[in-house]
Amino acid sequence: MVFRVLGPIEVEVDGVARELGGPVPRRMLAALATGSGSAVEDSVLAELVWGAGLTDEVKNMMRVVVHRLRTALGPEGRAVIERTARGYRLTAPCDDELFATQVGTGLRLLADGDPGAAADQLTGARELWRGEPWAELEDTLQVSGLRIRLAELHDVAVEELQAARLASGDTTQAVAELSEAVIETPFRERRWELLALGLYRTGRQAQALDELRRVRSLFVDELGVEPGPALRELERRILEHDPGLLLVRAPVPSAPADPAVMPATVPRPSTRFIGRRAESSLLTALLAESHLVTVTGPAGVGKTRFVLEHAADRPDTWLVRLADVHDPTAVVPAIAAALGLTQSTGELMAAVQRVIGDRSAVLILDNCDHLVEHLDFVLPLLGRCPRLRILTTSRRPTGIEGERVLPLRPLPIDGEESGAVELFLDRARAHRADWQPTPADRKAARTVCEVLDGLPLAIELAAARAHSIGLTDLAERLGERLDILGATPSGSISPHPSLAAAIGWSIDQLPEVDRSLLLRLWPFDGGFDWHAAEFVRDPGTGAAVFASLATLVDRSVLTADVSSGRARYRLLETIRRHCRELDPDPAGSLAAHANWVRGLIADQVALLAGPRLPEAMRTLALELPNLRVAIAHDLEHAPLQALRSTGALTYLWVTAGVATEGMRLLRSALTACPSAPAADRARALIGLSLASAQIGAAREALAHADEAMALLDDSDPDHELLLLEAHLRRCNALADLGDGLALRAAATAFATACDRRDAPPYLQAAALWGMGIVEFQDGRHDAAATTLTRAHEISVRGGFTSGAGITDLLLAWCLLADPDSGEPVLHRALRLLRRALNSFRQQPNFSEELAALLAGAFALSRLGHRDSANRLHAAVLAHADRLGIDPARYVGFAGPEFVDRVRKAFAPVEASALPWPDMIALFTAMTGLPDPTEL
Repeated sequence: MVFRVLGPIEVEVDGVARELGGPVPRRMLAALATGSGSAVEDSVLAELVWGAGLTDEVKNMMRVVVHRLRTALGPEGRAVIERTARGYRLTAPCDDELFATQVGTGLRLLADGDPGAAADQLTGARELWRGEPWAELEDTLQVSGLRIRLAELHDVAVEELQAARLASGDTTQAVAELSEAVIETPFRERRWELLALGLYRTGRQAQALDELRRVRSLFVDELGVEPGPALRELERRILEHDPGLLLVRAPVPSAPADPAVMPATVPRPSTRFIGRRAESSLLTALLAESHLVTVTGPAGVGKTRFVLEHAADRPDTWLVRLADVHDPTAVVPAIAAALGLTQSTGELMAAVQRVIGDRSAVLILDNCDHLVEHLDFVLPLLGRCPRLRILTTSRRPTGIEGERVLPLRPLPIDGEESGAVELFLDRARAHRADWQPTPADRKAARTVCEVLDGLPLAIELAAARAHSIGLTDLAERLGERLDILGATPSGSISPHPSLAAAIGWSIDQLPEVDRSLLLRLWPFDGGFDWHAAEFVRDPGTGAAVFASLATLVDRSVLTADVSSGRARYRLLETIRRHCRELDPDPAGSLAAHANWVRGLIADQVALLAGPRLPEAMRTLALELPNLRVAIAHDLEHAPLQALRSTGALTYLWVTAGVATEGMRLLRSALTACPSAPAADRARALIGLSLASAQIGAAREALAHADEAMALLDDSDPDHELLLLEAHLRRCNALADLGDGLALRAAATAFATACDRRDAPPYLQAAALWGMGIVEFQDGRHDAAATTLTRAHEISVRGGFTSGAGITDLLLAWCLLADPDSGEPVLHRALRLLRRALNSFRQQPNFSEELAALLAGAFALSRLGHRDSANRLHAAVLAHADRLGIDPARYVGFAGPEFVDRVRKAFAPVEASALPWPDMIALFTAMTGLPDPTEL
């Protein structure tokens, strides 16, 4: 039984051709023959035969067609189609296997010095070739790879058959066939070499030289390169009438490359590779499942180094550097050059396909972002090389079907052993081999890495400066300018001479409309959403902001965090500074940004008195970096606007844990606007009073509240709410000072003012705090509890969640102030504190959270949990010191003796910065109570 697939499929049984029954059975048999004796999976058969997926209908058709084939093959042939667990297997050999065997045998015989036997084998192999293998099948990935391998073997057989004839003295026939062969495939140098040699041996020296000149002209005109060394050496020997050319001996045959011995072509970089373990594992997985993978990321993030580290020392891997290739027609020649080929443009890709064949190979196209519109050869190449993987690096995806994208982000900075800091210290040691970094050095290194966004290229350039500038000075100066980084070192794998050049190249590649938007975004600090980008864009461009933002993200000059379901965009600091320098109107961009911030503040502050207060506070806290930028702008260009913004953000300064910064900005705005309207100055003074109380400066808080009240007119309806706020601040300050007599008068005045002016719920609740404290100081503890409970109810009804938490905190301190309170009372205090913490999480208030945790530590200490109480107390002090606030400010209302008791309840230990979530978890675990959300 004979199966022929080198051309239209044929089957002979006992010398008689069998009719297979139509095109579908023929395709099925051809598809089975591609397995070379191995099972072909059902899904592959479905694609090859029907061009469809493996549905139940296709499975049924497959069984019917196999049955028809077995019937057509007759009793002798039924057993050659076997069913396996994975698919069907053709057990009989096909002529493609015989062909490959005969070519291999012929090449070995030729190399062993037996050209006559070699010619017989190669002639027999050529006679098997009737046309395109598996002609019934479409040009799929799998079939293309097999066809290319056999086509290369056929070309080698054509050439080495003539070499065998020349070696055995059959020169005339060899010259005749070689004359046709060079016309068929003019860029295979072996054919020209053999033809010239044959002509010389038949006494036609001049014609041999003409043929060599013709091939040189062809190569130079088409490729711009000279022929290879074999042809040049042959020409020299012919000109010199080398007698060795007339000797009939076995030439060394040219055989197809053996994929098992193909050497690695990508060297490993000399410096240590740091970090990227997770990304490396992901890249390996992506290449295992996809034929095209693109590593994207911003300039300087280390894309090239990342893929080189992955590819280094791996066999069948080629690196094509495209950073300096700007002509799209030069891309394929660059690939061919990396593979060591010299063919014309029309033939180059075919040659590339033949070299790669069905090898399990990786082709790296490095820095191809400027050429992604010209990679139309990728899919055909993958189609003809079924085991090839193409790995590209680019600032944007290629957009080719089937592509998998791996975004490479900057190295993490958190922690002393972060990838960014570790990289900096490693590269710095290269310039100071004996250097051992001190804690101060590590702190400065972390600052450098933060300024540089964790970008590896920038970090390496900074580390090279550390030995000449010093780490501390480097950290300080980088905060102001990046040009001290200098140029990339000689021999660097970076294609750009500096970080600035790399970033500039990214920006220059952008379409003009997207570049215009990008240069307006640099004032944003900490991120922004599309509404903000829409506000600051140049209306003259007429471009859709969504489309431009998408382009900027795709080009890796902008990052997008979509984890919340809504995109928040951010410029890396290095790119941000570069855009500021390129912006043709930086003052206009800053002014547009400041206008957007003023509108944001107005919109969110309007929500603070209603149920959307938590949402508004979270929005303002998120935009705190942008608020700082805009207020700094307005302090210089619009001081009254700065005063109004800082005053409107009174509660943000304390709830976000930036009371000290808020005080600085409020004072700056007041100084810049000495003649501002009374209401604006009073609002800022009220903010100063609140912030002063948070840091434990109760007397300053009282003075600011009194100054605000002095500015306000009790008869002016526009001043009513501000007057109530000033009353509240006076009561808080007096309570913190422990001045019971003054507090009594202030609390009464506050409550009266609230009743008279129909105050909003949050102020009504605040007025009751003062009354409750007065009642507690009078010894009427039950009355105080009742008053504070009313305050809690008003807060809950009015959506003043943070106020409900403050009320629970005050109630807990009242319980803890009694030195004779037993365990039931202490546990009740803990329950109140757990509920308070839950309130502060719903309406974030870091300052009040620390105050509640301090009270919790005191309660735990009284219950005998001294070690845990001391740990919690130390963590509270560490975070309070970091935020610049006083968590013990509530204690003063219970008198100086209680203040002393609280102070002495804890062992004097060094403040420990236990992470915030761990601090909360410690308190929750020690209370032994349900989660606060369940209370």
